[in-house]
Amino acid sequence: MAHSVAMLTLGFALFYVRATMSNLFFYVFGGAFSLLLVAASLLFIAALDWICATGLGVRQVSRLKGLLFVSTAAAVASVFLILFPGASLRIACWVIALYALALGGGKLSLAQSWRSRPREQKILYALAVSALAFGGALIALAIHGADDRAFLAVIAGYAVFMGFQMLLTMYFLQQQMLKKVKAGSGFTRASV
Repeated sequence: MAHSVAMLTLGFALFYVRATMSNLFFYVFGGAFSLLLVAASLLFIAALDWICATGLGVRQVSRLKGLLFVSTAAAVASVFLILFPGASLRIACWVIALYALALGGGKLSLAQSWRSRPREQKILYALAVSALAFGGALIALAIHGADDRAFLAVIAGYAVFMGFQMLLTMYFLQQQMLKKVKAGSGFTRASV
């Protein structure tokens, strides 16, 4: 939940920073501030993933090793962005693109293993394809180059998409867990 709220906040903040980049001073300041915002958000998300993973136990953590690797790699890349002042939004775009592709692949795997309603599985497939498309768009933007405003628009759009995607996925997982709990306890609406 905190991960999705962090991504939504990052996306809306980047849209705001992009809107304020009206002259050279705000353009330079906005670029540096947005770079720090992206790096701090990636560090926060990685720390949050590890904090949540430590409370799950060894068996569950081994199932999440791909997600933990991706978030840790993104955090290491964000430390690179913070420590090297010559880093630009193009480098951040590459980092977010690789992050998007990895998470899109994970979402595709989740959609394939989904055992609930077919409608939910189709939605998860659509979310996975959308995440992969964002990753492709970020790579294309990083290759062809653009100004910082274009980088910010796509990174902010991806962050907002990720936040809503995570909220929707959490809702589906919550509903699936509630069904298992109700089926295991014998509780039905008719018994009430």
